[in-house]
Amino acid sequence: MTTDPDPPDAPAPTPAPISIDAWLRKRRIAVCGATPRRDRWGYIVFRRLLDEGYDVTPVHPTAPHVDQIPCVTSLSEIPGGVDAVSVITPPSASLEIVRAAAELGRPPCWFQPGASSDEVLAEAARLGIATIDGPCVLVELDRRGGRPRGPPR
Repeated sequence: MTTDPDPPDAPAPTPAPISIDAWLRKRRIAVCGATPRRDRWGYIVFRRLLDEGYDVTPVHPTAPHVDQIPCVTSLSEIPGGVDAVSVITPPSASLEIVRAAAELGRPPCWFQPGASSDEVLAEAARLGIATIDGPCVLVELDRRGGRPRGPPR
């Protein structure tokens, strides 16, 4: 008799911490909260990641595209999944994003300022998802002179 290595009620593994540099070295990034509205942070973050050379997928519940790149309405619609997620949504939406990320192999989630809450972070930890909370990806890219190149350290 064999046993299921991951029974449905088994606790998720404790997430390994992820550094900002390690997150920035990921390639395929979902931007949850990307928007075609150029004056919004969701657009600015999406565009900057795209301009830095990331393979970016915009995630928006109703927008058909951002800068001619087709949007998906949820993480589950991204073929092949992603390496990481940038979250620029209200905490109520961020909670569902974390749950969707858990179904996609638990990519690390970077919550931009205002996108998280204690409940969101607790749910991410419960589901085994590494998180970055607080600093802005735009500020961190500026500090590093853009996207880090080379192998992770």
